[in-house]
Amino acid sequence: MERQKYVPDLCNVSIITLTSDFGEGSHYTAALKGALLSRAPDSKIVDISHRVRKFDVVEAAFILRSTYPEFPKGTVHVICVQGANTPETPHRLVTFQDQHFIGADTGVFRLLSHSEPEAVFDFSGLNLDIDSPTFPEREVFALAAAHLAKGGRADLIGRPAGSLRDAAPRRMSFEENTIIGHVVFIDDYGNVITNITKEAFLKIGMNRPFEIQMRTPRMTIRQMSENYHDVATGKELALFNHSDLLEIAVNNHSAPGGHGGADALLGLQRDQAIRINFQNEDRL
Repeated sequence: MERQKYVPDLCNVSIITLTSDFGEGSHYTAALKGALLSRAPDSKIVDISHRVRKFDVVEAAFILRSTYPEFPKGTVHVICVQGANTPETPHRLVTFQDQHFIGADTGVFRLLSHSEPEAVFDFSGLNLDIDSPTFPEREVFALAAAHLAKGGRADLIGRPAGSLRDAAPRRMSFEENTIIGHVVFIDDYGNVITNITKEAFLKIGMNRPFEIQMRTPRMTIRQMSENYHDVATGKELALFNHSDLLEIAVNNHSAPGGHGGADALLGLQRDQAIRINFQNEDRL
């Protein structure tokens, strides 16, 4: 008799994602995964990123906000950046778009979505075998995440909570015929991602000629590309990425040592201002 091949029922597999500043290859990540699998062995663990800048909840929120819409409903996202439970940053379980987010309320939840959450629970009083957890991601978050992954109810581990802690991310500003944004993220290719949206560009620009001004007036880009290969190798370009955010890049370029993206070649850094100046209509 032919042995049947086992095919897992992926429809019933729960997903737990991890976003942390632990660093690649960290034993903290391995310990957290072990704790999760011990409690929810049928779950699938997905690493979103472990290279968040140390203690940078704004960057953690940006990375997670850029990825979580691709995950199915019911996914549990564990945020492992500044995870300590304090009176100012209680442990929270927050639901957006039928997905669950676990972490300390550092302001990160307000940065994940412009809409109000569907539910907020406080599980700071979750019963533990230790009085003062020094590794809350393993000792607290893993318990809550595994409970949800196995179909458990949020109200069994936490109590309904009030408003979330506010956060004040950098926002676009507008002057006459100008959009002013900032660099919010730089990826491993040196591509520079800003907080300038395609919607704002189209609304303010109205198909007018423009120039993207960076460090100095001499460093400008005057056309928008559809993809990286619209310009020659080593040439700078601007496009709107999959999140409809303005991205500044250098096509397929790498300098010795692996450095040679737009950040290095154009001297762009996190939080640096980026201006888009549109031609005055009186001059058209």
